[in-house]
Amino acid sequence: MHPEILGPLKSYGLLLSVSFLLGILLCLRRGKARGLDADTVMDLSFAVMISSLIGVRLLYVLTHPGEFHPWWRAFFIWEGGLTLYGGIILATATVWWLCRRRGVPFLRMADVMAPAVVMGIGITRLGCFLNGCCFGTPTRLPWGVVFPAGSEPSRVFGAVALHPSQLYGSLGGFAVLAALLLLERRPGATGGTFARFLFLYGVVRFVEDFARYYEPGARLAAGLSVNQIVSLALILTGLALLVWLRGRAGAVRGD
Repeated sequence: MHPEILGPLKSYGLLLSVSFLLGILLCLRRGKARGLDADTVMDLSFAVMISSLIGVRLLYVLTHPGEFHPWWRAFFIWEGGLTLYGGIILATATVWWLCRRRGVPFLRMADVMAPAVVMGIGITRLGCFLNGCCFGTPTRLPWGVVFPAGSEPSRVFGAVALHPSQLYGSLGGFAVLAALLLLERRPGATGGTFARFLFLYGVVRFVEDFARYYEPGARLAAGLSVNQIVSLALILTGLALLVWLRGRAGAVRGD
């Protein structure tokens, strides 16, 4: 656990910045290959960066309203409290809106950006591990991690081995990235990469959350977390989009 790196520089903030930089570069490369204007890709990438930062905080605040006294502490994002899905949802809505305004096909742009999103997840979850946030539940598995005294995981569980749920999340993000890039080698309809991103990352996050710690009362129906409920929605949306794309392709071929 190293919440600070290179002096006072925060590990999470550094890796978040690296994920945004590499994500923008990847989007520019993918956009060029799909005939999208570089300025448009850059503009939308910055819009994603801003909207995702707002979204990760906003969803956390909405699901943890009792934590902020006085209320304006909700704006103190440096104190922690972020929910990844909030960023994904708001960033997707922002890209959809901007694509409509600029006359850019949304599914084409979503295909461009989806791999960058999961790459960013893979990178920033490493920052979560270094920071000691988003930790897991106790485990006897040999790769369990004991966090140092004084850290949040230690405060909650003491000196016991925990699931490195942050590393599970990082591995899952990179695995989905590899799957998306490999599946793109096969000819497919525009929107297929985005649909597979929704489905695959929804599955990964749903499974990951079984090993992640949440404060008492945070789990809802059937013991599922809010993030798992959102994951199920992403899985169903991804499947529906894949079915719709296949049906549209069949109609074009006259099947």
